[in-house]
Amino acid sequence: MNRFAVLLLSCSLVFGAEKVRILRDEFGVPHIFATTAAGAAYGSGYAQAEDRLEELLRNYRKAEGTMSEVFGENWFRHDYRQRLWRHRRVAEEHYKELDANTRGMIEAFQAGVKRFMTEHPDQVPAWAPKIEPWQVVALGRYIIWGWPEGEAGGDLLHAGIQPDPIAYHGSNEWLIAPWRTAMHAPIAVIDPHLTWYGEFRFYEMRIYGGELAYSGAAIVGLPFPTLGHSRYISIAMTTGGPDTSDVYEEEIADNKYHFGDEWRPVQSWTEKIGVKVGDKVDWKPVTFEFTHHGPIVAHKNGKAYAMAIPYAEQFRLFEQSWGMATAHNLADMKKALAMRQYMAQNIMVGTVDGDIYYVRNGRVPVRPSGCDPSKPMPGAGGCEWQGIHPFEDLVQIENPPQGYMQNCNISPRVMMKDSPLVPEKYAAHSYLYNAGRTPAHQRAAMTLEQLAAAKDVTVEQALGIAFSTEVYHADTWQERIRKIGPEDEFARTILEWNRRSDADSRGALAYYLFKMALGERSKMLEPPADLTDDDVRAGLHKAREQLQADYPAGAVYGTLFRVGREGSARNWPVGGGTIAAAGMATPRAISFDKKDKIMLGRSGQTSTQIVVLTKPPQSWMVIPLGESDHTDSSHFDDQAEKLFSQARAKLTYFMRRDELEKHVSAVKELTY
Repeated sequence: MNRFAVLLLSCSLVFGAEKVRILRDEFGVPHIFATTAAGAAYGSGYAQAEDRLEELLRNYRKAEGTMSEVFGENWFRHDYRQRLWRHRRVAEEHYKELDANTRGMIEAFQAGVKRFMTEHPDQVPAWAPKIEPWQVVALGRYIIWGWPEGEAGGDLLHAGIQPDPIAYHGSNEWLIAPWRTAMHAPIAVIDPHLTWYGEFRFYEMRIYGGELAYSGAAIVGLPFPTLGHSRYISIAMTTGGPDTSDVYEEEIADNKYHFGDEWRPVQSWTEKIGVKVGDKVDWKPVTFEFTHHGPIVAHKNGKAYAMAIPYAEQFRLFEQSWGMATAHNLADMKKALAMRQYMAQNIMVGTVDGDIYYVRNGRVPVRPSGCDPSKPMPGAGGCEWQGIHPFEDLVQIENPPQGYMQNCNISPRVMMKDSPLVPEKYAAHSYLYNAGRTPAHQRAAMTLEQLAAAKDVTVEQALGIAFSTEVYHADTWQERIRKIGPEDEFARTILEWNRRSDADSRGALAYYLFKMALGERSKMLEPPADLTDDDVRAGLHKAREQLQADYPAGAVYGTLFRVGREGSARNWPVGGGTIAAAGMATPRAISFDKKDKIMLGRSGQTSTQIVVLTKPPQSWMVIPLGESDHTDSSHFDDQAEKLFSQARAKLTYFMRRDELEKHVSAVKELTY
């Protein structure tokens, strides 16, 4: 090839290269701009690695089940379970079956991660796994798996078998129709409640490229968010949904199991799991047994118990996520949801066309009549799955006449006043509804009343509902105290309190101390009938003494209840939260752990978003800690200090680049 041809080729490569810009706002949140979706994914990989490289690499190890070979025996059971569910095996086996667009984005994302690792080798831990595209598929499976595994675990409990513990997952979500809002556009609140540490600590981002324009919360290690909104739609999810997974009780003899008229051999495979011991890795062989129903997870009284999970062979979660993120309208969204790759969830979708929509989502097997999937079913035949329910069978509603919906982990029956979604309508397949006529719990009951009364809702009012610190049924305790006619200042502090656990509230702290002084009755939401006047007086006396002895003068709720990074010396007062020990619950969900003399937030609101579905949407968002994991970064805990502790959310500048440019704190230009 002559020199002129080489020059032409070089120029074409240079001019064909795509420029990717990462603009970070005052809170270090990346706003990624590219020409193509693959270019945007490349920028996402770089940004995530820059902020949370170790967490990203840990997430990949968690998904494939190789944590214990690096972090020791405490992770052995975790690794065993991930190998049992074959996340890596399924991902590796099927990766090439994904469409070219999906594979292109995954590989571009990981190229961005690798670019950062190459530029900053000092930040790459010695235990970093080799980066492979299938890890994105495995991570997606791992993230959703706790839900179906937890459902099947509930079936095991009915057989008297204790399953592996699954972390609690909760959330709030709601939608208001245009005719109830001041801006005449739907308002969505997306408010997942998860741990603030580990794989569910969301990464906040805005990402633009090709068809993709999205703002929201991403799992670190995946290219773009799902919970959030595009230029056309919003997506929220809360725990709850149909019963998707089962347990089969197998008759076992001579390493065979009974099915129909035959005895089939129990299948098995063996792997080695590495366990770090000192400076060495001990490779322990483990054998997994399975029937055609699924892996055997327990034995009892000569019977084996196999878990049947309909997601076992699924690998197209990322393809569905792409379809959801790029949907232009509700019809497009339903088409994407119909892939049924997501776990059982209450999914709410709002659109810029004015729609509000709910589906009780899941990949739900068709069970034969007479079989009870809430407990182990006979594995010998008669209760075999008969396919998967089509999407149209799922519990769903579009544009309810009430003009609002909320689901804070509750039955569809109490999502709105006079809900048409009652269990009797689904009696033929009750597992699709998977809930009874249960009342709304505290968070849902308060939110339901607020939404039912809401008219001409503004952004400020929506924020107020999302961050509400109103304490459920505190008025009943105030009335009980009032009955004894107390005259001291401490009791008056509780009686004059506005029943909100705001950070600066002395009444909320006094109420908390009083409730905690009641012993076994502390957890009760309302005063029990057997609570005597003397019990109330004793509780007030004990709480008053504790306030004077253990707290500084002028102490308030936020003196005790704080938010900040675990292990950091910095923390700030915060309002709201669920304090089960004191029977205190607010719509604003925060759970606390005792740390020395304070209660430090550890879980709850993980990525609260308020979205007004105008054209284009306007949105506000906050995460509880900070975007960066670098302790020397100004974005390590800045959202905890400046936003979350103050019950504030920041503007996302979605599709408002001119406005964003006024708030840029850093710029990174990449060539993809």
